[in-house]
Amino acid sequence: MKRLALIVASSLVIGLFACATQSTPDTQFGLVKGGAQEVLTPKAFTADGSGAKGAAETAYLMPALSKHDNDPYLPITVDKNQCLACHDKPGQAKKAGDPAPIPPSHYTKAADGKQKVAGARYKCDLCHAPAADVPDLVKNTGPKPKR
Repeated sequence: MKRLALIVASSLVIGLFACATQSTPDTQFGLVKGGAQEVLTPKAFTADGSGAKGAAETAYLMPALSKHDNDPYLPITVDKNQCLACHDKPGQAKKAGDPAPIPPSHYTKAADGKQKVAGARYKCDLCHAPAADVPDLVKNTGPKPKR
C-alpha cells in the first residue's frame, strides 16, 4: 500500500513538472511595461514649481509635497533649517498665495511655554519631497482627504 501511494505521489509530481513547461513572458512582470532586459529611460525628474499632480496631490494620509525645489534649502541641520523662514507660523491659517504653515501636529511646547517645531519633525525633507511633473506609477483609488 505504501509503495502504491509513493508511485501515485511520484506520478503527480512528474505530471506537475511536465505541465509547468509554459513560461511567462518577462513583459508580464512588475509595474513597468516592457521586457526585463530593456533599458528604460524614465522621464527626468524636475521640480517645476506647479505643485503636485495626479494621485500625489490627493493621496490619503501622505505627507504633503513641496511645490518648489528643495535643493537650495539642503542640507537641513540642527543649526540650519531654511524651511522655517517661510513655513513656521504656528496657529496661522493658510491664505491664498501664502506658503503653507507647518501643521499643529509638528509643534511641541518649549520650556518657555512657546510653540517650537518638535525635534522629530525638524528635518522636513525626510517626509516632504518636491512635487514633479511625472506620471503616476500606480493610480490612487483611496479616499480623498477632507480639506
